[in-house]
Order: sequence, then C-alpha cells, then structure tokens
Amino acid sequence: MLTYNFFCAILYYKIRKGGAILKERIKKMRKALGLTQQALADKLGISRSNIASYESGNSIPGDATINLICRELNIREEWLRYSKGEMLKPNPSYAIDILAREHNLTHSEYILIEKFVNMKPEYRKAILDYVMEVANSINGYDIEPTEPAYSEKHIDIDAEVAAYREELELQEKAKEKSSALRTTK
Repeated sequence: MLTYNFFCAILYYKIRKGGAILKERIKKMRKALGLTQQALADKLGISRSNIASYESGNSIPGDATINLICRELNIREEWLRYSKGEMLKPNPSYAIDILAREHNLTHSEYILIEKFVNMKPEYRKAILDYVMEVANSINGYDIEPTEPAYSEKHIDIDAEVAAYREELELQEKAKEKSSALRTTK
C-alpha cells in the first residue's frame, strides 16, 4: 500500500510539475503568435476561460486539446509537451521547391518568397501596399527611374515656371471653349 501511495504521489508531482512548465509554454506560444487569450480560444474553438486556466496552471490540457493546439497553430508537440526543439513545425515548402526549380531561384529569392508567404496576411498586405505606393510615386514623375537622385545639372526655374504657366493658360482656354459651346447649344 505504501508503494502505491508513493507511486501516486510521484506521478501527481510529475503531472503538476509538467503542468507548470506546460502553462508557461502555452502562454509563450500564444504571445509569440501575437494572440490574445480570446483569439487563441476562438482559433481552437474552446472558451477563453479554458485558456486562462491552462496558463494559470489551474488545469492541464488533455491530449485532444494538445493535439488541437499543435494541428491548428503549427506547433511541435515535442516542444509543447517537453520543451524540446523548436516551437513551430517547419512549414511545408513543396510548392516553393517547385517554383525554385522551374524559375531557377537563388537561395536569397527562395528565402524571400518563403518568408513572404508565411507572413500573416495583414503583414503581406502592408508590404504590397508599400511597394505599390513606391511604384506609383516613381511613375508619377517625368524622370527615368534610373536617373540619379541628385544631379549637378542647373535647373532653369524660370523656364519651368513659364512652361507651367503656358500649360495652365491652355487649360483655361479649353475650359472657356467648352463653356462657350455649352451656352450656344
């Protein structure tokens, strides 16, 4: 009987100790993924109070919940349970491998594409928005994109002002003609 009680006490201690470490990893994982307790609960389809309970150590997630966390969040089970290895599973890059082969990508190009596709959608959108803003800015000037940003050439301000004035006058004349045509109809 003493052996059985002793065994149960050791088992209980190991479970509680494991739970203490597990609670830290769950919280670390959640924060690394940039999720609130509610957002994590929503992703997993469980209540926020369950997440809070796991993180506080008041309860230990069962095997089904651990498997759910690993599957839905791409977390390595060995890391979550035993703190071994990397937190995240390596993402399957088979499609990128095919692209690399078909388009003869360099290692840097491969990494660029892999990192981009693995970003959160809002980060990818922010990068694309920025690239579009830069492209629009470049296209908005009558300057070749390969021209130096600073040139020693003398800029004839008077000639530029005169050209601009002439353009405005032509626009004004076009408006007057358009107005005259409308009033004669």
